Amino acid sequence: MKILSFETVSNKKDLLTAFLRSRLAIVDETNDPEEALDLVKFYDYDAVLLRLSEERLGDLDIVRKLRLARLRAPIVAVARTMNEAARLRVLQAGADDLIVDALSHEEIFMKVQNLIRRSRGFQENALRIGSVEINMNAKKIYAKGKPVTLTKKEYQIAEILALRKGVVLSKEAILDHLYGGLDEPNPKIIDVFICKIRKKLQAMGVEDFIETNWGRGYMVIDHRQEIQPDANPRTLSTLADTHARAIA
Repeated sequence: MKILSFETVSNKKDLLTAFLRSRLAIVDETNDPEEALDLVKFYDYDAVLLRLSEERLGDLDIVRKLRLARLRAPIVAVARTMNEAARLRVLQAGADDLIVDALSHEEIFMKVQNLIRRSRGFQENALRIGSVEINMNAKKIYAKGKPVTLTKKEYQIAEILALRKGVVLSKEAILDHLYGGLDEPNPKIIDVFICKIRKKLQAMGVEDFIETNWGRGYMVIDHRQEIQPDANPRTLSTLADTHARAIA
């Protein structure tokens, strides 16, 4: 996942960013509102972390500006302490969630990750696509219920594509999610990663997890056909009879 962290007050002792990166998140940091707006225009973030303090609530205007910039990702405000009046101001400004006095970095990470997952259309605690399940907590993938051994980069690619199922990602976009613009290798390395992921999944009997969109990039599609509650044989038969009479 890719996160933008906007800090109103720089705190060199704060280790949240380092912790998020240890959980395989790519994190861009800035305390410049204009730079934050430029970043969301050029990069696809899964969430924006708004690091607040009660003394700098004037920075809440950044929420409105981010929405005007057509940011669709959830905005999560984080603060060490905050009174009720200040909390209400944050929520009224349009933040999707507010985390105050979290007991650990793990708590913040889990709340942000869950919000990202739901914002991408996954209501369960895992990303399920066909016979593939991605456990974002454990950072592991299962195919037909059995674990698949992936490297960190391979897992990140699978997670990135799954969170954006139905959307084609170019190799350059995938690279950005993997490296955050730092020391990026040749885009062709993505073809190698994808090939390795496919081989490992094929060994587990999964053939159609990642699709190639020639000339554009890669995408994940859920091929499962969802059966509507009323789509039982009797209903389908009735519809067929009605259609036949209409033709006659």
